[in-house]
Amino acid sequence: MKKSIFIFILLSFVTVLAQEENDTSYCDHQALNIGFSNSGVSFGNSKHWNGVRFNTSDCDLGTINGLNFTFWKPGESITGTVNGISIGLAPAASKLNGITFGLAAAVAEEGLRGINLSGIAVASNGYIEGINFGGIALAANGSITGVNIGGLAAVSNGNLKGLNFALLALVSQSEITGINFGGLAMVSQEEMRGLNIGGLALVSQESIKGISVSALALVSQENITGLNFGGVAIVSQGSICGLNQSLLAIVSKENITGMNIVGYKTEAETFTGLNVSPGWLDVNNLKGVSIAAYNKVYDRQNGLTIGIFNVAENLNGAQIGLINIAKNNSVWTKVLPLINMHFD
Repeated sequence: MKKSIFIFILLSFVTVLAQEENDTSYCDHQALNIGFSNSGVSFGNSKHWNGVRFNTSDCDLGTINGLNFTFWKPGESITGTVNGISIGLAPAASKLNGITFGLAAAVAEEGLRGINLSGIAVASNGYIEGINFGGIALAANGSITGVNIGGLAAVSNGNLKGLNFALLALVSQSEITGINFGGLAMVSQEEMRGLNIGGLALVSQESIKGISVSALALVSQENITGLNFGGVAIVSQGSICGLNQSLLAIVSKENITGMNIVGYKTEAETFTGLNVSPGWLDVNNLKGVSIAAYNKVYDRQNGLTIGIFNVAENLNGAQIGLINIAKNNSVWTKVLPLINMHFD
């Protein structure tokens, strides 16, 4: 809901500029044209033009091919297509194709394609494609694709693809794909893929894949795969696979596979690979090696645990530590110091 409100505010920015209190003006197309067949130089609100066009405030725009200058706020009717270069306080059209520079904003009803720059916001009810920079934000109800820089935020109700950068947050209702940096956070309702860096957190409703780095946490409702660095924690409702590092905890509701380096706790249904922790391994099944102060395997251990206190319900391998408990051993060897073993 908050994201939708944010996008609505940005998309409404130019309209707010355009409407004064009790404004009952209407669009006309009076212009001084130098040229012929709608080509040449135009001064005024010409509807269709090829060449160079200067206007105070665009209203009921048709098709403009060339260079379009608008010095002030747009009119109430945001329509038409500009192919070429659009410059002004707040260039606005249904489609802006080419180079668009808005001192305050650049806004399109359907889409912006090309090089789109604005001091405050680049916003579209549809897509934004190309090299896109909004001093405060980029916002689209469709996808944002290309080199995308929002001074504070980049927000999309569609996909966010390419080189995506924002000092505060990258937010997508769909996928975030590419080289992605959110100074505070990255949030995706679908998959997150590529080089993903969130200053505090990476959060995905689906999978996170690639090289993923966060000072605080990586959180996924599905799988986390690749090189995963969560400053405090890595948490997944699905599986975690790859090289995983966290200062506090790595937790999966399903399986963890690969190499874990964790400050305190590894928790999963099944761990497969190498786990290194000064703290605690807490799993139902272990397949591989775990080096931790406390290794607790509730069901089946296939492999080696090294620690101070090692416990396995069903040991198939070895335990090395101060106290080693293998509950499937005979009564005299269930609890042993230094080393305990059982092989099926």
